[in-house]
Amino acid sequence: MTFEEALKKVNEANEKIVEANRMVSDAIMHSFLFTWRWWIGVSLIVLPWIAWLIFRDKQSTGRLLTAGFFVMIFSAVLDTIGIENGLWAYPVKVIPSPTLSFSLRLSVLPVIAMFFIQFKPKVNPFLKAIIYGSFAAFVGLPLLSMIDMYKRIHWEYAYSCFILTGMYLCSYWFYNLNSFERVQPLKPAGTAVEMNMSFLRKKQKIK
Repeated sequence: MTFEEALKKVNEANEKIVEANRMVSDAIMHSFLFTWRWWIGVSLIVLPWIAWLIFRDKQSTGRLLTAGFFVMIFSAVLDTIGIENGLWAYPVKVIPSPTLSFSLRLSVLPVIAMFFIQFKPKVNPFLKAIIYGSFAAFVGLPLLSMIDMYKRIHWEYAYSCFILTGMYLCSYWFYNLNSFERVQPLKPAGTAVEMNMSFLRKKQKIK
């Protein structure tokens, strides 16, 4: 295959991706929109973040968001790889994106991970990771499959359990990074001058 032929194939593939996006958009606009499954998807995007804003540990917001963003990015990459290789799919969608579930990957999984991290912080993180991965893989995904929001093709729930367990441990590591040190505001120059003047006055009194 020549370089020009390869470019032609890539262009053809891009056209198919655009066509796939149009097909997903048509399905959402003409069949899924405002159905009860669609509303469940919307709720799974919005409600977890509302709950997190209310019940989060406000003193650890930055750390928690770092862990949550890692879960979101890792999940997005994982979805892209899995769907492009025909391992699983998300038939019913809220937002027209062929390679990503906004409900699961960008809301439910990161928010639950953040709650797991802040709840009972002294509990062994490996135990939490196993519970997180097992619950998401063997309870969450089958429930989504029942309402056509997730479909296994060439995949097993056990694989998801293993990956999600490791993902939680990585997010926990990001949460505990030592680089999160509070930046102390610089004292105004006038304050230092006043302190020096005060010291000189005391010194003169002693003399």
